[in-house]
Amino acid sequence: MKRIAPLAFTSFFVLGLVPEVSADKAGHHPDPLPPGLDQAIRDPKVAMIVDATILKYNKAGHGEIKVHTIYKPAVSGKKIKVTPPKWIRGYGYVGSDKIAPLRIVAGGRPGRFLFLLDGDLLYSTYNNRFPIREGKKGALVVGIGFNGGGAPWKPLKDMVKLIPGVASPGKK
Repeated sequence: MKRIAPLAFTSFFVLGLVPEVSADKAGHHPDPLPPGLDQAIRDPKVAMIVDATILKYNKAGHGEIKVHTIYKPAVSGKKIKVTPPKWIRGYGYVGSDKIAPLRIVAGGRPGRFLFLLDGDLLYSTYNNRFPIREGKKGALVVGIGFNGGGAPWKPLKDMVKLIPGVASPGKK
């Protein structure tokens, strides 16, 4: 009898977790997956979107960037002048003065990304930087998902067409 009580308790405990596990697999998780690039890039509140390479990090974890292309939104049919920062500090937490340094957000290594920016901070989305690499036939592709590795990959030129007010990218 002493062995049956712990076994019964364990069985009921495990059975109590089954609805939670199956709910997660069915997509009923309390925290929905963050939007991929095809949704985030359409957000008109994003002040600036740039194709940039992180060159190096300073001691605070801020990243020095080299901008390849600036994507400028149109305001009332006019192009506005946008000056990207030379350094990106990282991701600022909403309602707090704390900042997750870019070194942590970008995985600690230099690389090329499509950044959604708000000044010198990453724009406040779950996924605010998307890796860029050379794909087949030398065309640039961008990782549009939220999985740490970037996949799935889509042509960069197709994705920037989704930016509100951008007909063609502005070169820098």
